[in-house]
Amino acid sequence: MKKYDRGWASLEIGAALLIVMIIVAWGAGIWQDYLKTKGWQAEARLVSNWASAARSYIGKNYTTLQASSTTTTPAVITTTMLKNTGFLSSGFTETNSEGQRLQAYVVRNTQNPELLQAMVVSSGGTPYPVKALIQMAKDITTGLGGYIQDGKTATGALRSWSVALSNYGAKSGNGHIAVLLSTDELSGAAEDTDRLYRFQVNGRPDLNKMHTAIDMGSNNLNNIGAVNAQTGNFSGNVNGVNGTFSGQVKGNSGNFDVNVTAGGDIRSNNGWLITRNSKGWLNETHGGGFYMSDGSWVRSVNNKGIYTGGQVKGGTVRADGRLYTGEYLQLERTAVAGASCSPNGLVGRDNTGAILSCQSGTWRKSNSGSTVITGRIANGQQIPLPTGFSASQCSWSVSNAENPQGWKPNYFAGSVATYDANRIVKCGFYDEYNFHKGTFRADLTGKCSYVVACQN
Repeated sequence: MKKYDRGWASLEIGAALLIVMIIVAWGAGIWQDYLKTKGWQAEARLVSNWASAARSYIGKNYTTLQASSTTTTPAVITTTMLKNTGFLSSGFTETNSEGQRLQAYVVRNTQNPELLQAMVVSSGGTPYPVKALIQMAKDITTGLGGYIQDGKTATGALRSWSVALSNYGAKSGNGHIAVLLSTDELSGAAEDTDRLYRFQVNGRPDLNKMHTAIDMGSNNLNNIGAVNAQTGNFSGNVNGVNGTFSGQVKGNSGNFDVNVTAGGDIRSNNGWLITRNSKGWLNETHGGGFYMSDGSWVRSVNNKGIYTGGQVKGGTVRADGRLYTGEYLQLERTAVAGASCSPNGLVGRDNTGAILSCQSGTWRKSNSGSTVITGRIANGQQIPLPTGFSASQCSWSVSNAENPQGWKPNYFAGSVATYDANRIVKCGFYDEYNFHKGTFRADLTGKCSYVVACQN
């Protein structure tokens, strides 16, 4: 190279290095702007999440917030409130990267006080640069993103809206974020909480929960896996294969084609346990029970015995076989020996407890053999019979010591001892054809003797 060309080469190298340095500096600036933009986008996403949580909180508590706010006095929602109610995760920070704290101010709509509107505003911390505010306002996806540049007014992205903070009772400063939650937005949030979702929403079980009665308009609910309810009222039929009830099943009537099985008692308060077709009650374990197969008799299933420590009472008790007693047979009603009875074969007792039997239509004592009684009897008295005997079972005689052969009517004088058909005794003596009661002339009060012999 010629010496006079060396200067130009050095100049070219220096120019190239200068260009490279300019490019590097320019690229570094672009890189820094890129990193800042990414950070602001992340901040916008966090604000969007916070605003979405506030929107859901307002929808869930719409009525409560209506009661605690006016058109000028707000109900304030904080990060702590959203975390405590589960609308924000417990790890969500109270402030953003610049130390600003988000709050939502909820007021009633001035034109329709029954509706709510809200403004999410950041306060405190370090202000964002205008470029960051404009960028974040455009990237906020919940509600209408905006920012505060003059400390008094919230301005929307692309200056699409502008609202004074005082309308919401909010206070902030320059370089802060704002999100407008319109009346329409919050009405939709309220509807979200009242709408029954077809699918499960993670973290939102309330969206699959009814809070009032549902009217199906006489339409069906089909393909239900299980129905869990406290009570059920049906105006028609309930059809199914099996049913399990932990409480009561109540109705006016019930018809079952096969069996009813209960783990406890079957109780009727005012009705009957009614069976048909020669059926009744059966104890399956032991094979006993009661049934009726005709119009007269209640029968024991499988001819089982009936056992009780109490009484068995009836008009009559009949045993086709033998009648056994483990103690005594007590006959409460009494009969009188010699009185009429029917039919033959009855067994009774007299008032002394002696056993009587009905024989030939007459109550007779059951003991066998004969009975003889003796005694003395005055004139005009009736000869007595032994207890339990009738006149047809007995014979009797009377006598007088003065005339043991009895009265002889042709005697001019003498003792008399005789009786008539009713066993009335004539006991005395004749004196010159005149009758005197007594035994003889010296004892007018004397009595005759009698003997009665009876045979069963």
